[in-house]
Amino acid sequence: MHVERRQLLGISLTSMSTLALEIVLTRVFSVTMRYHFAFLAISLALMGSAMAGVILYFFPHLIRPAQVRRWIGLAALAFALSVPLTFFLFLRIPFRLALKGNAFPPQQILGLALIYLDMTIPFLLSGLILSLALSAWPEQAGRIYWADLTGAALGCLFSILALESLGGAGAVLAVAGVAALAGLALTWSIGKQRLLASIAVLTLIGLVWGNAHGGWIAVSVKEVRGKIPSLIYEHWNAHSQVTVHEISRYPFFWSVDLRHWDEIVAAGRYLNHALLLIDDVAGTPVQEFRGHLDEVEFLRYDLTSLVYHAIERPTTLVIGPGGGRDVLAALASGAPHVTAVEVNPTIVAVVRERLADFAGYLYERPDVTIAIDDARGYITRSPERYDVIQASLIDTWAAGGSGAFALSENSLYTVEAFRAYYDHLSDRGFLTVSRWYLTERPAETLRLVSTGMEGWASAGVADPRQHVAVTARPNAKGQIEGMATVLFKRAPFTQNEVATLIAKSEDLGFTILYAPGLTAHDEVGQFITAENHAAFVADYPLDISPATDDRPFFFNLVRLGDLFDLSLGTSGVYRTSVESLLILFAVLGVTVVMGTLFIVLPLWMGVRRRRALTRPPWKLLVYFGGLGAAFMLVEIPTIQRLTIYLGRPVYSLAIVLFSLLLFSGLGSLWSGRLAKASSRWSRRWLFPLLVILVIAQAVAGYWLLHATIGWSLLARMGVTVTLLAPLSFLMGMPFPLGMRWAGTHHPGVTPWLWGINGVTSVLGSALSIALAIHVGFPVTLLVAGGLYGLAGAVLAREVGR
Repeated sequence: MHVERRQLLGISLTSMSTLALEIVLTRVFSVTMRYHFAFLAISLALMGSAMAGVILYFFPHLIRPAQVRRWIGLAALAFALSVPLTFFLFLRIPFRLALKGNAFPPQQILGLALIYLDMTIPFLLSGLILSLALSAWPEQAGRIYWADLTGAALGCLFSILALESLGGAGAVLAVAGVAALAGLALTWSIGKQRLLASIAVLTLIGLVWGNAHGGWIAVSVKEVRGKIPSLIYEHWNAHSQVTVHEISRYPFFWSVDLRHWDEIVAAGRYLNHALLLIDDVAGTPVQEFRGHLDEVEFLRYDLTSLVYHAIERPTTLVIGPGGGRDVLAALASGAPHVTAVEVNPTIVAVVRERLADFAGYLYERPDVTIAIDDARGYITRSPERYDVIQASLIDTWAAGGSGAFALSENSLYTVEAFRAYYDHLSDRGFLTVSRWYLTERPAETLRLVSTGMEGWASAGVADPRQHVAVTARPNAKGQIEGMATVLFKRAPFTQNEVATLIAKSEDLGFTILYAPGLTAHDEVGQFITAENHAAFVADYPLDISPATDDRPFFFNLVRLGDLFDLSLGTSGVYRTSVESLLILFAVLGVTVVMGTLFIVLPLWMGVRRRRALTRPPWKLLVYFGGLGAAFMLVEIPTIQRLTIYLGRPVYSLAIVLFSLLLFSGLGSLWSGRLAKASSRWSRRWLFPLLVILVIAQAVAGYWLLHATIGWSLLARMGVTVTLLAPLSFLMGMPFPLGMRWAGTHHPGVTPWLWGINGVTSVLGSALSIALAIHVGFPVTLLVAGGLYGLAGAVLAREVGR
């Protein structure tokens, strides 16, 4: 039976809606359950696809030529309807993230399991469509896999457009609409099903329109966050959900000595601010401003503004200005011009439009240049040198577009980034970075210092200790975290500059932790003055090693062995790292349980009880299992690594996934031409060449990206596609080649192979994250190369027997 073009279109639209749903859910989970759970969407998609294979294994009559089209059509209709229904149910499942010690209470695990079961259903149905197609037409697996991957590539782009224009809930409904169109294409030749599909399409279009105009469905946080002012504005984009809350009638400070409160109140007439939240977690204030800089001089009392007491009239660049508070502080301190680089366009739009009058048209001032760009790339490409480069509490506590667990990979806090900052400072220039500080265990401050000093050393600075000063305001009463501001100077600190810092810190109630010439009296100072920094890092109880572009997880301070340290849960800074790892294990645990109950156990029992069911050779299981894990070990670290290169997670997600899926689809299509020579061809040079390209990506990829990071965005996109195209093309061949051979020599085992590939893909996605955190991206890619080599060797033995 020949697969028709209309059916290929339906398969392509199914894959498009499936991947778009996966990406949209990473955004929704980030808002509703915290950013850590973005990884859950990947697990759901892969597990649902694997479970589909089990269903076909037990109901082989579904793939009979006379019935397969009917069942594909029914599955397509069910998929389209399941997307909104399961989403509505998900929004009503209670879930509140709150650790009990360093563990999840049973009710949280139960809530997570219910969410997992609920949201797996759409992916199960979409996987069933593709499994039915591959089982019914195994000899045309290349064309089907091409349609699948091409549709998935288009789904990357569609998800971004849907989020930008329709928001979280609207994007989910739009995905359902595309799924309904897929159902229409797959049921066109079946009268009753075609009528039902047409009704579903019209209904879902109506839901999308109604929700866009009436806001019928609200996506809100599932856990209690305490008192937050009432919501006055909300907008979604591919970066995040941005909300603005009503005006608060008091000034906002990150860290200020309350002894100066009367002076602060007297200094400013307009002390109010609006709170802007990103994914309901990361906050930035929008300061009230009426155009008179003398009325916001109180901003100079904040620890984040300490640098402006050490330099006069600095030309300033602010990284991540958000609501503009740091921009105002620089202007109030005498900066003649401020360049502000903000990656999220919605935040800039809020300050320019929604709150323009309240913010005093700050981003329209002639002495302010606002750039919507990635700060790392902007600085690298800029020909300018600045007197001050400022980064105050720039976090990624919101899932990036990558959705790959978003475990705080950040291009701004790496050795290579600090080298770029150094290169763009004037001869009198300062880099000022503010982060959280804990008196008893200041790991985040220590990691900031170690990364910055390594960056300065890489720039050729002989003794970085003469170029750094650290000032802190320890945790106030009732607070766990304090704050530290680290000043990195291009030239060595002079005695006069140190004296100025001491005097101003005493006046403002801050503590000097280290400055050249002063005695070190806490761990930060002890680290800076240590003769052997590597030994200090190795002996420290948390991970304070310098973050690099190959291992950019600056905020992940907790090692696996630290999970049993209950004291870490008392700090929000360390608790976030603990939560990240625990959630990874929780999702893995739920995945293993679900995979065992719904895939491994049914298949095993089915073979034992129903002798007619075919058991595949173990070599084929190893082959397809290795392919699933290897593909994810390439995909996820590549997305994470190129997030640094392309600047914005949304670009990394769109370009990397689009390239991987599109060229893999072309490789899959090309593999169909190999026909009978496929096994011999794959043994001789497919897998060796694939392994060579993966190794080249791991070894030489970093050099190429580093050498071209200063190029324009369009040029960097071209480099990305060029880098990924040949590898992706080859990665698309092994699966259909193996599936075609297995379908010919072992009829009936396709569901087994599809299921084991899905399970190992889930495990591979989690393994890739763990490896990237602990050993870096290059080693993760080398492991992927090893798995592809193993798969090739196993296939060669199986087909050669």
